[in-house]
Amino acid sequence: MLIIPIQDKPDWSRPPLITLALIVLNILVFLFYQSNDDVKLELAADIYHNHQLDDIERPYYRDYLQEYYPDDVSHWDAQHSNGSPLIHAMFDFEFEQHLREVWVDQSLKIKNLSEWRDSRRAFEQQRNSISSFQAGLIPAESRPFTFMTSMFLHGGWGHLLGNMVFLFLFGFTLERALGAGRFLVGYLLSGIAAGALFIVITPDSLVPLVGASGAISGLMGMYLALYRLRKIRFFYSVLFYFGEFVAPALWVFPVWIAKELYGHFFVDSNTAYWAHIGGLLAGCAIMLALPVSRREFAKTEQQSEQITRLDEQLLQVQALAANLDFNRARSRIRVLCEQYGDDPRPWRLQFNLYKNQPSERAFHEVTFTVLKQFVQLPRPNTVWADSIEEIVQEYRSLAPKAPALTGKLALALAQRFLQLNKKRQAASYSAWAQQKGVAPTTALAALNT
Repeated sequence: MLIIPIQDKPDWSRPPLITLALIVLNILVFLFYQSNDDVKLELAADIYHNHQLDDIERPYYRDYLQEYYPDDVSHWDAQHSNGSPLIHAMFDFEFEQHLREVWVDQSLKIKNLSEWRDSRRAFEQQRNSISSFQAGLIPAESRPFTFMTSMFLHGGWGHLLGNMVFLFLFGFTLERALGAGRFLVGYLLSGIAAGALFIVITPDSLVPLVGASGAISGLMGMYLALYRLRKIRFFYSVLFYFGEFVAPALWVFPVWIAKELYGHFFVDSNTAYWAHIGGLLAGCAIMLALPVSRREFAKTEQQSEQITRLDEQLLQVQALAANLDFNRARSRIRVLCEQYGDDPRPWRLQFNLYKNQPSERAFHEVTFTVLKQFVQLPRPNTVWADSIEEIVQEYRSLAPKAPALTGKLALALAQRFLQLNKKRQAASYSAWAQQKGVAPTTALAALNT
């Protein structure tokens, strides 16, 4: 079963640099650090076979199965009655512990024990040079640095590419919401928490944990906690059925937890389900501990939704104008200017709807209203400034006397452009104000000298 959110689209105007850097780092580690693992494994297998460890350890492996896994003995006998290689023994770490017990058993008279130990040690040293044993998180060993290094190792191309897809899927939204620094800290803490829970559940395991799945599960938990009870879109796939549904984000959290628990108890797999659960829990807790970030994200999302709605309504107004229904178009645009006073786009469109009749009084009134809106904005706005520059140039080309551009308004425009450090424009409007008999301020007068 697969359930993933499809609420957001990447915003490449603000690329998620940390997310992309993490993806690149994981790929580089796989290509340049883990690329020799196959060669190292082959060398280890050669040592195991050339030193005849197959033949030496065969009876001990059967004794080990008889003692710890008696139900598997008959199956093992059927497979190895013809003397086939002991592939499982090469990576059975419990068997290695069993061998060490055999070596200290004084009642057993083992011929060439020292030579056997040396051969075993040479094999294990070569096998343990593989990346997953060097830098993977092994619960039974105390190596704190592997909490971090294990997050950047993967078991194959499928494992790597699957994780990187999910890292990007959740990373681009969370990095935008949290900022680069907090996003990276949340990612790493989630990965560490995933490893910690895995150790708590399997403290004696000698099998290394590798992969970014725990940290990425943390991103999944952070994502749901970011949206909380807001309804968002999800894609689901169950067997051959797939589709979409809308639900409050946090409602999916227990479903994800249940999916991991089901996998742990009922699926025969090497997947570290408890690490996934640890990441999910940690990520959710991290996000819930950052209320400021969630409020900022909610505000940003609300603004984004407003922009989307405005885009749709502006297209409707343009369609009315294209059908020559100017009365309805002008009526609709006046409403949009009132609703979205801080956005220059409806004001610019309002100007465009009247400029085809430059001799009409309404054209000058609309132009005056647009310019006045700009100078009354709470804060200077460069996007507005660029639009105003275009509007004034068009206005003066259509109406050279520019009655809407009064002396007081020109002075206000000059002051606003000076606030934006656009000195050339400020000087131009200041000169226009002087021509209209309005004296400039000291700062503006200095621009004209």
